[in-house]
Amino acid sequence: MRFEESSLSKSLKYEKVVLDIGSYYLLDNFFIMEVNEGEHFDWNELNKVISILREHYGFHKTVAYIANRVNSYSIDPLLWSYFDKDDSILIAASIVSYRDSTFLSANIEKQLSSIPLKRSKTLEEAINWVQQLKELN
Repeated sequence: MRFEESSLSKSLKYEKVVLDIGSYYLLDNFFIMEVNEGEHFDWNELNKVISILREHYGFHKTVAYIANRVNSYSIDPLLWSYFDKDDSILIAASIVSYRDSTFLSANIEKQLSSIPLKRSKTLEEAINWVQQLKELN
């Protein structure tokens, strides 16, 4: 389910950013990304997202990330190595998988991630998990 189609979008305050590759929903302590069908998320796209996050949240705030994988797209799994950096804005992530293939890819990404990464079956599950993170409270 897309974030804007969920009941949560009506109860949470957010700012929407639309790029060629997809839509981003910026909330207080986390953001949700929905990449468009057939896209490839690589280093160039990551740099664009990091720039948007820094502009919105500043350079001293840390946030969690939810990948709401409502569409089929590819991602360079080595991108998770970026978050080993001391200046990383992300402290945790959740991948919402609606298909078995996406869940299997998330398993691989979890192994490559240096930050906590939860695989979720619903957007609600991912948001609830993020909102309970002690690092964000």
